Amino acid sequence: MDFYTGKNFWKEGLDPGSEDAINKAEQELSFTLPKSYIELLREHNGGDLEYPYFFIGDEKERNAMYHMDGIDSEGLILSSPSIIDELGLPNKLVLLEGEYHSWIALDYRDKDIPSVTYFYEDYSEEEMKWGSIEIAPSFDIFITKLFRGSTLDPKKLKPSYGRSKPNM
Repeated sequence: MDFYTGKNFWKEGLDPGSEDAINKAEQELSFTLPKSYIELLREHNGGDLEYPYFFIGDEKERNAMYHMDGIDSEGLILSSPSIIDELGLPNKLVLLEGEYHSWIALDYRDKDIPSVTYFYEDYSEEEMKWGSIEIAPSFDIFITKLFRGSTLDPKKLKPSYGRSKPNM
């Protein structure tokens, strides 16, 4: 595994976000975005991630975020309030990535510095509710948890069981 260390965050991305666009987004969302997120937006205003994997929960389940939206007018970030309202997600979130059944968000509920939280549809009761698991207490910590590469140790894999090629 190769963890993100502050270089080459984006695999490919959109043009850099302007200071004007960043300020406008913060005003529209009514939240101060994390400084490290803003720094990444200055490189690319969203795009595909070079380090897409992270562990979630106590059981360290591997999850992925292959793309993170920026603050352009067509992106997920500025659409957060309408999506939150439509899907019944908790208020005070800024959505970074998701697909209706699960979301990764900056979670501003009861705090000025948002945590990064994974939200998922929870059907453990009769009526669907949104469950959540905090991935990291801040965006700064979240990006240090991102990695690329396999989580498997080739030395610990079982050797082949002598499968032979079929005769033709």
